[in-house]
Amino acid sequence: MLVRKAIRDNICSNQAVDRIKGVNRNGTAVKVIFDDGYDLTFESCWLRDHCRCHVCYDTRTNLRTAHILDIPEVDIVEAVCKDRKLIIKWSDSHVSSYNGDFLSEFNYDTWSKSRRSAPKLWRGDDILNKVAKVPVKKFLNTTDGASAVFQSILDYGVAFIEDVEPSLAATEVVCKALGGVQHTLFGGMWEISPEPGNNDTAYMSVGLPQHTDLSSFTEPAGLQVFHCIRHDGSGGESVISDGFYAAMKLKEENPKDFAFLTTFKAEADYQFDGHYFRHAAPMIELDQYNDVRLVRFNTHDRSSMAFESGEQCKNYYRAIRNFAKHIENKENLWTFKLKPGLIMVFDNFRAFHGRTQFTGMRVIVGSYVSRTDWLDKARSFKLIQ
Repeated sequence: MLVRKAIRDNICSNQAVDRIKGVNRNGTAVKVIFDDGYDLTFESCWLRDHCRCHVCYDTRTNLRTAHILDIPEVDIVEAVCKDRKLIIKWSDSHVSSYNGDFLSEFNYDTWSKSRRSAPKLWRGDDILNKVAKVPVKKFLNTTDGASAVFQSILDYGVAFIEDVEPSLAATEVVCKALGGVQHTLFGGMWEISPEPGNNDTAYMSVGLPQHTDLSSFTEPAGLQVFHCIRHDGSGGESVISDGFYAAMKLKEENPKDFAFLTTFKAEADYQFDGHYFRHAAPMIELDQYNDVRLVRFNTHDRSSMAFESGEQCKNYYRAIRNFAKHIENKENLWTFKLKPGLIMVFDNFRAFHGRTQFTGMRVIVGSYVSRTDWLDKARSFKLIQ
């Protein structure tokens, strides 16, 4: 596809400043030489697929117009630099033109770096004065306010929005601005308070250990939004922790356990109100760059499983115990009280959450926001690629 032959410093792929000064063709490959001396090599199949003429690409939709099977496997007849652009003539008489700023975006080092996450790991209340706490009017009405919230979620996995009217309706406005309300078996917006006879621990007054919500789904919820609009009693503190930090500590101290949890598909299931969810996936999921993408841990939702060997069974229990020790380490937990008017938003792919036992009537309203939808918002503010 594309091979990078030289390194230049401080490449910025979103600046249209790269101009082509020369072209060398070698078989099916074309080397493009830029003004500052660095070069990139592109294969002919890539170049033809990325032709941006009006026949091959629709600028109204920003989409290709041809199916991959309709793109001909043709040869390059001529490749030249003309007016600082790469011009290619193909064996089927088609002509393609490429700007330097477009081609420079596909330097693999820069391209891959722009797509990698850069989370800032934390433990305990280290981030007390680092996470965003933005007034709701600023969040809803200004780019700076919204950007601050999404950047905080990207950096730390959590953000706060304050001065919100303590109601379900006002909370829903915030949820929609975060990317939209995700509907699940619990509905869209939900209200959590003690309900005698409800068999979900969220609706009880017991304390909850650190966990991921919807661990039995094929994809857990993206964001969670919590707003405590009423509490007439004691206890009920929110407790959160950085799951990525716990995963990195496991990798540092127990690398075999980390490796096991990134490959072994642990099963989780959840039954509630006539629903039955089940899914098997690694508790620590890595992306294509071997960075942690998702931590999925809920000690109560773990399924009863059969193992192919005694060794696998022992490895599983050793690994999840060691992971849980980091997750529940008191020094890694941030405990605080949510009060009416203050919304907590956190990344359910990263942050674990729980609560302390409480008395009285405690009412939490909120919703989930899908990962696709909140990342769409982050991209719209140009915070990620």
